[in-house]
Amino acid sequence: MLQWSFREMEEGGTVTRRWEEMDIDILVKIFQSLTVLELTSGIVHVCSAWRLAACDPWLWKTLDLSMLESNFIKIPLEPYVYVHGHSDKTLARILKISLSLSRGNITSLFFHFSLYVSEDHLTYTAQR
Repeated sequence: MLQWSFREMEEGGTVTRRWEEMDIDILVKIFQSLTVLELTSGIVHVCSAWRLAACDPWLWKTLDLSMLESNFIKIPLEPYVYVHGHSDKTLARILKISLSLSRGNITSLFFHFSLYVSEDHLTYTAQR
């Protein structure tokens, strides 16, 4: 198994420590610079400390999905829009992971104006 580590300066030299030993507050500060896509891309699987930091309420006050756009085509018949399945699945995956990590701490939610959000997506989000 591959072990990742970082070096910390101490009196008289450096000490090598494992990533999971990094202070949670420092990880949260680093994670604040990440987008929702980056936060939901798998960093929670690095180690338990990273998962704990990724669940910090400070990271999840606002869920900003403004960088997501749907691939869709307007059509003349109901439902009046065809959304490419990949766009729909991507949004569903990001919502599922974000809502799980946020533990109910999201107070604001932003969508891009051309992101097609289905009634199912909105219902799923509202229930959590």
